[in-house]
Amino acid sequence: VYYSVLARRGFFPVEELSTFRLINSRLQGHPATHEHLPGIRIASGSLGQGMSVAIGAALAKKLNKDPHLVYSLHGDGELQEGQIWEAVMFAAGRGVDNLIATVDRNGQQIDGPTEEVMPLGDVKTKFEAFGWQVLTLKEGNNLQAVIAALEKAKTLTGKGKPVAVIMDTVMGNGVDFMMHTHAWHGKAPNDAQLETALAQNPETLGDY
Repeated sequence: VYYSVLARRGFFPVEELSTFRLINSRLQGHPATHEHLPGIRIASGSLGQGMSVAIGAALAKKLNKDPHLVYSLHGDGELQEGQIWEAVMFAAGRGVDNLIATVDRNGQQIDGPTEEVMPLGDVKTKFEAFGWQVLTLKEGNNLQAVIAALEKAKTLTGKGKPVAVIMDTVMGNGVDFMMHTHAWHGKAPNDAQLETALAQNPETLGDY
């Protein structure tokens, strides 16, 4: 999705998207700055570093008296990284209140269910214990609900605490053979599976 947005914003030709993850392509599985790819300012792939980067950006905006907010998105499996909690502690301790961190709480990660790989416990209580203002969203796959939650989160900024929005989501939502499993983490469907997936509508799947 990141590469798709960058291409459509003119950072590189849309046609280059067809080289995704091919040998010698600039578009590798984790965006990297050493590929000289426009629009990529920070390499990703090392889980846990994004929170620290977001806090650094937020502090820079404070120093520059820039009123804009910083947003970050985290997977729940990523929260197993120790660096996350060092950063969470720092953000609260330094009053980084122009940051909204969102957590995709789908219960799955590359190796299996998060609760089997490394149980996370009560994520909301953990953030609150570190001094964050926390919102929870049960309808994390509902885009309008996500927008509403982020709008509410914006009203909590500037009050001395960083803000976290924990969204309960379903991995593979809307595609019956992809839902509730980690098996499709980084895996592409074949042509037949793609046709099936595109033909499905979340409203027709019933109560999942």
